[in-house]
Amino acid sequence: MRPMRGNPGGFGIEFTELTKRALIVLVSLYIVQLLLTYWLHFDVSGWLYLNRFGEGWAPWQPLTALLFNAPSPLSAAFDWLILLFFLGPCERLMGRKKLLTGLAISAAIAAVFTFVLDLSGSVVGTVPFVGLNPLLTALLVFFGLTLPNATIRLWFVLPVKAAWFAWGSGLLSLLYFLASRDLDSTMALGGWIGAFIVMKVGPDEWRKILLRWRARNVEKELEKFTVIDGGRDGDDDEYIH
Repeated sequence: MRPMRGNPGGFGIEFTELTKRALIVLVSLYIVQLLLTYWLHFDVSGWLYLNRFGEGWAPWQPLTALLFNAPSPLSAAFDWLILLFFLGPCERLMGRKKLLTGLAISAAIAAVFTFVLDLSGSVVGTVPFVGLNPLLTALLVFFGLTLPNATIRLWFVLPVKAAWFAWGSGLLSLLYFLASRDLDSTMALGGWIGAFIVMKVGPDEWRKILLRWRARNVEKELEKFTVIDGGRDGDDDEYIH
């Protein structure tokens, strides 16, 4: 994908500090991943990739699986390239805090979505999930819905509006899921759904949801207390114990 320079609706590579740090961390972890896998023969896929529940699943895997890449250097480089193109523009459009919060929420929704479908028997296959797909899909949604008239050159040639790209990535994720139903396609679809929710539910709505959740927790705590009559004649005072 290549930005169309000179087009007011396009975008250029923005090598921000966040992009730089993200790429340094990902490339460094990938080198560690290769050393552990092919030199030290450590079972990286069994411990750090996301496995199906009951088949090696561990609670830290939804996070660690996002920090590593597929073993193929070409696949890893392609993921980094997408990150290079979209992370900077999304940071500029949304702000760093909102972007990182949105990515975290999208990843969490993808993990929960995948876990629920796995428990329901909708996920098949034994290949563990690893890679940036949910985060990359989320970036496409953030960019496409925030700047819908921007132009992206698909395969460096075909001009596509960013909004179409965002919706098309969702359709493609759904088709991949329906065709394979594996962990990779489920996580990618969950990332798209999570990003769409983030974009459609604004900051005020998220704050209201958080406040309602906190209020329910307070109510549950208050229910633990009981009201005891003080036992005084002619006195309606009550004491809380």
